[in-house]
Amino acid sequence: MKAWLQLGYVSRTFGTRGEVVVKTFDPQSQSVQLARCLQFRKRGLGEGYILALTGKRKLNEGWSISLEGLNTPEEARQLVGARVYIAREDMGVLQEGEFFLEDWVGLEARLESGETLGHVSTLLYVGPVPNLVIHNKEGKEWMVPWVDEYVPKLCMEEGYVVVRPWEWV
Repeated sequence: MKAWLQLGYVSRTFGTRGEVVVKTFDPQSQSVQLARCLQFRKRGLGEGYILALTGKRKLNEGWSISLEGLNTPEEARQLVGARVYIAREDMGVLQEGEFFLEDWVGLEARLESGETLGHVSTLLYVGPVPNLVIHNKEGKEWMVPWVDEYVPKLCMEEGYVVVRPWEWV
């Protein structure tokens, strides 16, 4: 399981003290409230790096975040566009049968007939629900909304998810 879970991205700087605004993929998410530190990944900034939070405040469009080592808007500007990850350990203990969406990446995607469609390659956060992006070996791609109608069954322990792509519904 992944040690870091993607929760959003840095949309802009905020204020004069080096704060940034983090937009979470789920606008209702309170994950940032749990975070002690965040990981930032952006092309050109290397592998990504971890910064401790020194302050956080909920805004209408996300979270205003103060980070250790960022003290000016110029320093904060370097993070705009970066993907933001939270440590799995900060998210608390999940109940039996609960999983983070990030854990779905890599699962085999099967049709209800049992036929393998491909593998979940990523999650796409657009619209009202996340979408599973599925690729097969031939390069074909499907985007499946993460709702019961299109994703009727998850077998995490067995490593697969049953899906109904739009063209089959």
